[in-house]
Amino acid sequence: MTDSRLQQAIKRYQTAIEQLKTTIDATTDPNHLVADADQTTPPEEVKPQLTPTQILEVLTARDEVQAALADTTQTSGENLAAIAELDKVLKDNAEAIASIRETADWQNSFNPAKEAWWWSLQPEKKPHKFWDQLDWFWSTVSISSLTISLGLVGDISSRFLTGGPDTLGALAVSTQSILTLLTAGGALTLAGQEAYKRTLNRLKIPEQFWHEISAGFSLLLVVGLFGLRLSLPQIATQYSKWGFKNYQEGDWGTAEENYQRAIKLNPDDTLTHFRLGLLYEELQKLDLARTEYQIAVQDNIPDAINNLSRLYILNKNYPAAANLLLKALASEQKLKPSAETKQALLKNLGWVRLMQKHYPDAEAKLLEAIDLQQSAKLTKSIAAPHCLLAQVMEAQKDKKGALKEWETCIQYADITSSTDEDGWVINAQQRLAEPELTIQNSKFKIQK
Repeated sequence: MTDSRLQQAIKRYQTAIEQLKTTIDATTDPNHLVADADQTTPPEEVKPQLTPTQILEVLTARDEVQAALADTTQTSGENLAAIAELDKVLKDNAEAIASIRETADWQNSFNPAKEAWWWSLQPEKKPHKFWDQLDWFWSTVSISSLTISLGLVGDISSRFLTGGPDTLGALAVSTQSILTLLTAGGALTLAGQEAYKRTLNRLKIPEQFWHEISAGFSLLLVVGLFGLRLSLPQIATQYSKWGFKNYQEGDWGTAEENYQRAIKLNPDDTLTHFRLGLLYEELQKLDLARTEYQIAVQDNIPDAINNLSRLYILNKNYPAAANLLLKALASEQKLKPSAETKQALLKNLGWVRLMQKHYPDAEAKLLEAIDLQQSAKLTKSIAAPHCLLAQVMEAQKDKKGALKEWETCIQYADITSSTDEDGWVINAQQRLAEPELTIQNSKFKIQK
């Protein structure tokens, strides 16, 4: 095949380039003047405008040249030199061509080949402002911010998804993940960058500000994720409240799930650790309860100290129990336990001393607990000090005093809510059932 078709294509391309160049030169020439037809007014400046039609003519002419080149088996160096010279003129005027905004959508409309570089022609970027010279800095800010964002998303998501997602967790994870992926896609993928540029073009935002805007979005994403990360303790508190409500309603499975979510969101939430310890104790998972109480004790929660000391006593770890109780009672002004909690601390210390066979000290602490519950008019857990005091008096050979305390133990015992008192009541009934004794009341009011 001859190159006659190619020559015709080159001629069309040359004509389109000349018209393009003429229009651009006239637009930029300050001396390009035209007088009015009637010559009644002075000549005024006329600035021809480059049109999308002219640009499309150039681009399609270049397409024809490329197609002719592909079909031509032989061509002359003269033709190739002419094409190269025309391409140079086209590239030199890339800035004027790029100023026509419709070119941003032409690639989607006409779907040119990837090799057709003239359809995506971009002017050589020349920094003309201070902020243009810092584009490298803003790009670094964008990448760094996205890296931090991805780390935060991973950390936050893993916390919310512990034990399976719930509605709040799924919403938090999906929202932050979508925002991060959109921002990352716009910065790191070719398709995302093109969509980002088209959006900014439609918004008529100057190109010299694009890097700054991208960095700004990335920084906003980091700030938002940091805000979410810092709000996790508040969210954890809400989960803990839901768990406590479930616990009070007897829905212990859901309570455990909400407590676990709260702790995952805020491992330092000692109140939730204490509440989870209560739940595990109800479930007779004493080892797990002990672990949760030990964490809560680090924040000096009086009830946690009391409950942990009781578990130590049941495990026959009397020195550890005594150490906890003595420190708590010595720090009463700082801890400010309620009257009910202080009574329990005194009762447990008396129990420890009983098991250690320090009977006088045991008796003193138990009597102090009884005096406190009377002065504070407590109505719960008032049988335990009497049950323990009866055992102390038996150990000291005070049988009459022991029998009196056994009677009081049975009178106020609540075996449905205290496993400790159940065993003590059995002992009391055995003591009071001895031949020389009779029990006046066969029915007892059950209280804790």
